[in-house]
Amino acid sequence: MASRRRLKKTIKFVTSELITDIYFHCLMKKNIEDQKVEKLVTEAVNLNREFVLRIIRPDGKNNKKIVRLYYKKIYADWQSAMNEIITKIEKL
Repeated sequence: MASRRRLKKTIKFVTSELITDIYFHCLMKKNIEDQKVEKLVTEAVNLNREFVLRIIRPDGKNNKKIVRLYYKKIYADWQSAMNEIITKIEKL
């Protein structure tokens, strides 16, 4: 990502879209338990918070290579976490 600001905006946008998808999926299927939906939404919000906090505090501020690798790792971790939530949405 080009900047921390854009990365945070991307994470927040995708999280809000996932929450919308969770509730939309809940509306389409009548037999989903509310506890499962709320648990999944809470998980998405907690992941959003975790990754935004990780973006604020990079490791090795003085070394550009370390910072670049740090943000690439955050992005990869975030993508895998979002894929897990998407598979959980599909299982609802």
